[in-house]
Amino acid sequence: MADIKIPIDTVEKVFEDFLVMENNSRVFFSGPFGIGKTFFLNEFFESRKDKYDVFHLYPINYQINSNEDILELIKYDILVELLKKNKDILQGNKVDGIKESALLFYSWARNRFTVNSVLQSTLSIAENYGDAIPDPISSSLTKLGRPLKDLLELDKEFQEFKHEYKGGEKALVEKYVEQIKAKNISETDFLSHLLKEKITLQKDTKKSILVLDDLDRIDPEHVFRILNILSAYFEKEHENKFGFDLIVIVADYTNLKNFFHHKYGAETDFSGYMDKFFTVSPFYFDNKKAILATVEQIAMSIKNEEPNLSSSIGNSGYIKLFLWHIFSRAINSEIMNLRSLLKATRFQLLELKKGSYHEDHFADSFQKIFDIAVKVTIHSFSNTDVFLRKLEIIKNATIKMDQRMPYGRYSVTMLKSFGIKVPDNTTSNVYWGKYLITKDESGRDSIKVAEDKEEEMFYNLLIEYVKQRKYIKSNYGDYEN
Repeated sequence: MADIKIPIDTVEKVFEDFLVMENNSRVFFSGPFGIGKTFFLNEFFESRKDKYDVFHLYPINYQINSNEDILELIKYDILVELLKKNKDILQGNKVDGIKESALLFYSWARNRFTVNSVLQSTLSIAENYGDAIPDPISSSLTKLGRPLKDLLELDKEFQEFKHEYKGGEKALVEKYVEQIKAKNISETDFLSHLLKEKITLQKDTKKSILVLDDLDRIDPEHVFRILNILSAYFEKEHENKFGFDLIVIVADYTNLKNFFHHKYGAETDFSGYMDKFFTVSPFYFDNKKAILATVEQIAMSIKNEEPNLSSSIGNSGYIKLFLWHIFSRAINSEIMNLRSLLKATRFQLLELKKGSYHEDHFADSFQKIFDIAVKVTIHSFSNTDVFLRKLEIIKNATIKMDQRMPYGRYSVTMLKSFGIKVPDNTTSNVYWGKYLITKDESGRDSIKVAEDKEEEMFYNLLIEYVKQRKYIKSNYGDYEN
């Protein structure tokens, strides 16, 4: 079975126009969990590889780490993405000239000293030492104000550091990766400088983009801590860390707002807090129309190996019609996401395995087909309790359906399971609850409901049918309650 492709053309032009707005350096890409945000972004940027050089990271992997580790892990992930794009971008290098030496020394010294330790050292002795040695590195050492004995030791350590660096950018990065693996992590300013330089080189004439995805999968206790750390990567109003032209943060803005007010109080200014994460405004991703247009295809693509059920899942089949109707209403009501919708196409029920279904003259074959449709639907919604809660919402949804739903055919099956003999040529009208049921003279659905309440009765029947677990069959004609 081919993968289901949700068309993105209804949104991509709007999003592209949004990206190219003047001075738009940060985008908050918002949409409900599971709606297909990651899929859209992957498809969007994949089709525009000539315009954008994208680094796609997932901060959910950082939430168990300390703040300091997260800063380093971001660099590590960017580095991995850079090497995946171009494994030869890091080359050997020579330390030549005062500029390179000073940069290298600054990176090393930044890791070694705190401001307090510098202030407590003896400046005068150090300066005398520096005057005797015209080396620019040693001259830089004197500005730290360290005592002579410390300076000699520092110079030794720096020469070792310098020797390592002469192995090239690649050697420096390899050491950094080893530190990450050993969790012996320290701030490395030179690596930040190196990443910025190489990202600029790699993108060439393209726009470099850092995508930070799946923030709405992070535990609420950690999400704002990570957002605060990410904000450190915004250097100025329109400048991003490592020289990225654009940073895209992906999450559900509404959910984050709810988390924020729950954590910090309803009166706390969420908009003011979030302003730094986007330049213009949040971009609200809405692919509902495209998903609705694909529901029918998804319903006919459920994972099935049983040939005898192919027609029931086909274009006019009763399983397909049931799934299409329920799924469409759920998507329209915004209570079902794309991930749930695709579940039945990726995971198979036992009832759809080869050899699982056969015609039986002593049992209602349509009952079997209907029960399979109900089970697939429950499976897609996660479980029975979730399905029941959402059925209450679905039955009140209004959506113009392209195909007619055979409510009566399904209702007859459910009524029989409740022991009600439906009207036929020999049976008069009957009631189920408040609904008056008569024979359908047109023969389309076999029954009619007074005041055109076929749809309303169908949903109330379905809710009761699922509550009583009538879809679980223990033997022919006998149902678990």
